[in-house]
Amino acid sequence: MVLFDRILLAVYSLFFTVVFILFSAVMLGWPVPLFLLKDIFYPGRPEIFWPLMVILILVGGRLFWSSLHKPRGRHVVLTESALGEIKVSLHAIEDLVEKVAAQINGVREVTSQLFAVPQGVGIRIKASVTPDVNVPAVSVEVQNLVKERVFEVTGLSVSNIRVTIESISAKKPRVE
Repeated sequence: MVLFDRILLAVYSLFFTVVFILFSAVMLGWPVPLFLLKDIFYPGRPEIFWPLMVILILVGGRLFWSSLHKPRGRHVVLTESALGEIKVSLHAIEDLVEKVAAQINGVREVTSQLFAVPQGVGIRIKASVTPDVNVPAVSVEVQNLVKERVFEVTGLSVSNIRVTIESISAKKPRVE
């Protein structure tokens, strides 16, 4: 869901939440919201009622379509030949980065995200480490190993790797 649809959903949800709270207040016997609801939703005032209904129907339709629409996967074209293109999904590269970083001693719970930079591709890595490691040394090791392995597997040169250590945790991951 794109940012526009998320904002639309938030406004749409907030509108209906307020309307239902007002209806509930009227049903509980509080007469004040009744005058507000009567002015807005009274069909005898078409200059307010019909534009509001059209907007609500259009927004509802857009959100419904957005919920059913399957977003296209983001891919990177690795090579092109006479036979066609060779692509790899960004999700596959992120999985590779997470597996490589998790193999480093002392690194736990790794997440990654690719982003575009003027020189090519950048990677954000968030990880947890154990307290017995040197954080700067492990971060540099993660950067070097990820850069080498991504180039080895995909042929993409990574120009920027940002490592963020989210926590220093002595807990070991659960094995299921």
